[in-house]
Formats: sequence, structure tokens, C-alpha cells
Amino acid sequence: MIFPEELKNKFRQFIAGSCGLYFKDHDIKSLEAALRTRAGSCGIDSAAAYYAYLTTSKNKRDEFRQLLNILTVNHTYFFRNEPHFRVLKEKVLPEIITRKTKNLSASPESRATLRVWSAGCSSGEEPYSIAMVIRDLIEDFNRWDIRIFATDVSSEALQAAEKGVYGKNSMRLVNSEHKKKYFIEKRDLRCEVKNSIKSMVKFNYLNLIDEEYPENIDIIFCRNVTIYFDLETTIKIMNKIHASICDTGHLFIGYSESLQFISDKFEMEDFRDAIIYRKARKKAVPGIKGPKPPEKKAQEIIDEISKAEMASEKKIETQEHTVPSGKMEDLLVQIMKDLYMKKYDRALTVIEQAHAVDRNVIEPYFFAAEIYMNQGRIDEAKEKLCVALRINALFAPLYYLLGNIYIETEDFDQARENFKKALYLDKNFVLAHFSLGVVLRKVGRIEDALRQFRNTQKILLKDTSGDNNCI
Repeated sequence: MIFPEELKNKFRQFIAGSCGLYFKDHDIKSLEAALRTRAGSCGIDSAAAYYAYLTTSKNKRDEFRQLLNILTVNHTYFFRNEPHFRVLKEKVLPEIITRKTKNLSASPESRATLRVWSAGCSSGEEPYSIAMVIRDLIEDFNRWDIRIFATDVSSEALQAAEKGVYGKNSMRLVNSEHKKKYFIEKRDLRCEVKNSIKSMVKFNYLNLIDEEYPENIDIIFCRNVTIYFDLETTIKIMNKIHASICDTGHLFIGYSESLQFISDKFEMEDFRDAIIYRKARKKAVPGIKGPKPPEKKAQEIIDEISKAEMASEKKIETQEHTVPSGKMEDLLVQIMKDLYMKKYDRALTVIEQAHAVDRNVIEPYFFAAEIYMNQGRIDEAKEKLCVALRINALFAPLYYLLGNIYIETEDFDQARENFKKALYLDKNFVLAHFSLGVVLRKVGRIEDALRQFRNTQKILLKDTSGDNNCI
């Protein structure tokens, strides 16, 4: 299925206009793959025909939801981003509980309210994690009216969330106490959330770009959601979240997200290794207004910048690109230049020239694997690395790159083993130390992860006298 540039942009603009998801150039391959999948499911073999079906057919609403199920696939697990849940348990919830229980009257019918919203809840691990923390902290549960709203644009994710059955990957950070207290172990080794937790969470479809938000919310989790939106949409969403949250409310967003230059309606609070936001308590200065969506749409600005960048790249390309000689050294230099410029097709052509000169030189296989990984062609990347390992099994960067490929597929055991092999061959391989630390942190081995990060720091500071051995 071919996607002409004009049609590709139509799909991109339609999706952005319908739900706020905007696919940048480096993400366009994943968008095309999703469109092909849905077109095939509908028995359509033309990109133009599928666009017409998606935008004009009587089934367009249902089809758009099916497409979103693919576009918004998330890999999540219970208590993801542990520092957030530590702040929730140690700081945010105790403050709310103390404040609200003070206002309870002596009447046994008097009840305190707690409202939490998990926006972009995916398959349910986040809102269920919040429910468990609340259960841990509130003793007199009968004196509380607690509601946890959990919303997403993926109907498939919501169906899975309501079932509440999870495999080993989702359970990686659940401790034995919580597992025993809040889960039922099934015969297939999966775990089901108990009804005492399920009953606290209400799942619903909600499109952040055009639906009504819940009101008077004490705590909002909107993590790793706005990273998919363009600037203009993000500003609108944060304005609506500000209206949704109560005056003493707290907002949790993802580590890779920031409200800087987005909204001045929230105050940042830093708690050790976690950052959260509180609804701003300062009074607005007369005549001063917060950020507004620019008159010129943000995406138009981004597109103009992209065109300027492309023009600049073409200018550099005509100035710097020369046909390499048949010498391996020149070929390798040109491959590295093309990699830097992200001219992957041209780099692969030069790699084939290098193979023709000498198929036993290891670097062209390594560069090809790196290109395939960047393009999401994981199996082809592995094949290139396997060939390279047969040539030289003692080349540490091969194991490092293979480890990163396994991180992409969330096979953390294999990723860890490959980083360890790289470090066995080169104990001062700083990127391998750092990446191993990232993997160990992902699987909950915090102390081991910190050791690798310390090793990284030692090497960067030219002090490698410490213990570089892992685990």
C-alpha cells in the first residue's frame, strides 16, 4: 500500500484534528503500519480508499476507534514510576486525608470525598495501583466516598482493564504483600485484581480533545499522554485539566513532560526524585494572562521549521556528499556521515558497496543493524548483528547494540545479559554501564541500578578504580 506525501499528510491532519495525536516525521512509519493493518482488516487495498472509508463512511466513528486501538498501544505495569507512587503515599494522600477528615462531623452518616482521575489509563494498571495505595492508607474506609475515574481512547485497552487480569510483565513491581492482599492467582500464572479494588475504579472512553472532563478532582494522573499531542492541543488540554482539578488538587505528569511554556496555572513541587504539580494558589496579576494557543497554529510553525531544516540539509548534502572511493576507510566515513544525516537508504547502499569490498569487515554490519533498529526493523537488525558476531564475537559494541534492541522489545533479561557481555569484554564501556542501569531500574532492582549509574559516573570522571562488576 503506497502513501503519497499529500495523502500521508491528510491522514496525519485528520487524526490530529480528531483526537490530538500528531505523528512527527520520525514516527510516520508506525502510522503507515497502523493504517495498513486497519485497511487490510476492512478488505481495502488502497490508501486513498481507506482514507475515504475512515472519513466519510457510515462506520467512520467505529473505524476511527479501531485505528486508535493500534495507534495508542501502551506498555505499562503496576506502580510504574515508583517515585510518583511514593510521593502519592507519603505526601499527597496523607495531606488530603488529614484535611478532609477534620471536616467530618460527629454524625456516622458524614462522609469525606476523594476524587481521582487516571487520564490515559491504558490497560488499567495505573488506576488500580492508585486504588491499592488508597486502600493501604485509609483505615475507616466506610466513612469515605471514593471514586477513581479511569479513561482512555482505546476501547480494547478499556476492555482489558475492566477484566483486570495481568501477566508477569505487568506484575514486575508488585510486592508479595500487595499480591496476596489485592490479587487472585490464576492457574495460567496470571493474576486478577480482587473485586475490592475493581469496585473502586470506573472505566470510560474519553477523548481528551473534545469530551467533557470530570469535575472537582483531587488528584489527576495524566502521564505520558501529552507527548503524543502538538503544542496547541497540549495547551488546550492543560487549560481543561486546570478547570477540572479542585483548588487544592495535584497533577502528576510523565518524567519526559513539562508544563514550562505550556501553562502558568500550576506550581511545580519537587519531592526528592519526583516532580508533581499543584494548582497555582497565587492570584493572577491584573492585565497578565497565561499562555494561549498562538494565533498561527503551532503545527504550521513546526511544518515551516521542518521545511527550513530540509532545505538546509539539502544544501549541506550537495556541498558535502561525495561519491566515496573503493577504499574501505572512505566507505566507512561516508556511512557515518549518512547515518548522522539520517540518510538511511543512501547509507545502506554504501554498506552494500563495503560488503562487496570485504565481507569480513565488521563495522558495516554494525551500522546496518543500527539503521534497521532506528527504522523499527528489529528482526533485520538482529540478523546483521548475528552475522557480525560470527565474524568477531569479541567486539563489545555488538552486544551493546543487541542489548538496546532487546530493550525495544521489552525483553529485559536478554538486554541485561548482552550489556553484561559488553562489559565483560570492556569493563569501561560507559554506555553499557548506563544502559544496564536503566534495565535494572526497569525491573525494580534499584540498588543494582544505582551501582551501574555510579560506575558510569566514575568512568566519566576518569576514576575507574571502583568495583565495575555487576550483580
